[in-house]
Amino acid sequence: MNLRYLWAALAALAVVVCSSSATAQPSELELSPLSRYFYGLLVNSTKPGGSVYSMQLLPGCGSDPSTPACEVKPVCALSSPLCAPPRWSASRGGWVRSETRERAAERLETASRALVRASTYLTRCRDQCGRVVEGCSPVRWPEGPRSLACALYGSSIWESGYREDIMVGAAPLGRGADGEGCVMQIMPQYARLYAGWLSDEDRKQLSDEEVIQQLLGTDQRSLERCYEVGARMLARFRSAARYRCPHTRWVYSMYAMYGTGGSCAPRTKSQPVELTADGRVDLTNRVKGAKPKDWARDRMSSYDKCMALWPDKAPEVPAWAALPGESRDAPAPAEFAAR
Repeated sequence: MNLRYLWAALAALAVVVCSSSATAQPSELELSPLSRYFYGLLVNSTKPGGSVYSMQLLPGCGSDPSTPACEVKPVCALSSPLCAPPRWSASRGGWVRSETRERAAERLETASRALVRASTYLTRCRDQCGRVVEGCSPVRWPEGPRSLACALYGSSIWESGYREDIMVGAAPLGRGADGEGCVMQIMPQYARLYAGWLSDEDRKQLSDEEVIQQLLGTDQRSLERCYEVGARMLARFRSAARYRCPHTRWVYSMYAMYGTGGSCAPRTKSQPVELTADGRVDLTNRVKGAKPKDWARDRMSSYDKCMALWPDKAPEVPAWAALPGESRDAPAPAEFAAR
């Protein structure tokens, strides 16, 4: 099918869904073409089912930490930590096993939906059906929702790798050294400052930790809050970079400011920064003899790639990760329609 016709078909479908789902919950609506695009990016940029840090709850094992209602044996035959027997997770409040790739794909689908909804809301003050949202306080982002979503993707993919434990803030590695939380790794004090949904009374009564908890979770609303705070921070640093960093590209300086709190470039010392073994940025870990790691440039490259692939070069979605209604026996469409 010609890509332009596919665009029109999916856009028409979105109109039908909105017009016939006045009472539907956001999670019940079809993914928009732009959300489909980000779903493909996330599936291909992460390793669904391949992280020893991402877990899934096993309701069938019960809620007793000492007496599981299920067999505690390896979940697969391979000699791998991913096949480890179920274990009790106090931070998740239940028995868990390593996350399957299918469960991971469900999380990424929710994240892609939340990413686009938050970006559209913050740049246009409209919901997924184009209706004006009353009381919305937009961010200044002239390029619109796709660019903002790509900026959020460029940061979050490096900050978290979209691991489940970071999404929910589960111990021992789901939070940063200073309490940073969610896929954007927001510091608690900044969550309070940029949480647009909080009332003045909430800001007075809630602690920093109580606010950051509202950003943690694999559900769509928690992810939207995480993206909203991150987007408001990126917009602020982008505006500052325009005046303070005239000799560097705004995307680069924006990410540098986001990571350092105000510098136009990543801070470097005698020893360079690197990524930790679990895929997170570690600004304190130094490796003797290694070349400096320019993490702001990495994020800028991810942003540029995100912008460049849309829509004609969108990554293919593996057959096993095909969205509901699409065949899981054959690869999903290689190209997604424009929003």
